[in-house]
Amino acid sequence: MKQIDFVKEYFENETKGLTVEKIELVERKASYLFSTNCYEIITKEKANFYVFCSDNLPTNLYLKRDGETLNECYYKHIGFMLELTSECVSSNFILEFVNNNSIFPIIERKINQIEKEIQLSKNATQLKGIANQIRDCYLDLTDYLMNKSRTENEDYKHDNFKANYQEFLNRIIPGCQSETRRNAINGIANKGWMLNSELVHKDSITVFDVCISLNILKLIISTTSNLMTGKHMPFNTIKCPNCQSENYSMRQDDNRKEYIYVCKDCKTRFTQNLEEILNEG
Repeated sequence: MKQIDFVKEYFENETKGLTVEKIELVERKASYLFSTNCYEIITKEKANFYVFCSDNLPTNLYLKRDGETLNECYYKHIGFMLELTSECVSSNFILEFVNNNSIFPIIERKINQIEKEIQLSKNATQLKGIANQIRDCYLDLTDYLMNKSRTENEDYKHDNFKANYQEFLNRIIPGCQSETRRNAINGIANKGWMLNSELVHKDSITVFDVCISLNILKLIISTTSNLMTGKHMPFNTIKCPNCQSENYSMRQDDNRKEYIYVCKDCKTRFTQNLEEILNEG
């Protein structure tokens, strides 16, 4: 099904008493994290709508209000979707633990201060100053990580965020089985750093640019926290007793007491009791 047909079907399912007269793709927006198609729908009843469709976020529609631009509606959509996604995972106990037990308290204090400084009344020069504060947080993060991992890199440079973060990822999630995770996380981190570097040297910076940059930084901080916390979670200490591989499939048996593993490398089948896993952690 073509996307425009999907949008038409979606709109008809979500509305009652409205008849589509015209659907038009008015803009494609590509950010560092999301690619979104923006559709305008005109109805025979003279009520017009925007529909935002993305591979990464849920589709949603908004009534086109007088005086509201496409950009304003788009940013409203992105903010709403991110908040919705955040609420959906807020009950996860691991995320709650990470959120309530920060391993980067100094950086998070700086982020909280930056959030207070971001205001619509700020001019471009002031916003560039905030972008520089965000840049400092990126560097503070890798300084902490390199000290934590006791880097042996003789070419270590304080301001080389990309190389330093890559080294951290290689150390904390090594091996070919973690390549997809490393590439995905590193891709977001590099793009966030590049976006912020662009803002630091850009003359026409807006408050929305700074908000996006800060949100990406917060995502990287949260992801890094998950990596460092998860590295020491009990389930991550299990290895195949035959070849010591961590590349295995797992399922829980019917009585919910034992976990059954099958090593994908040597095909060894082994079990472990939940209490033993927790005690070893």
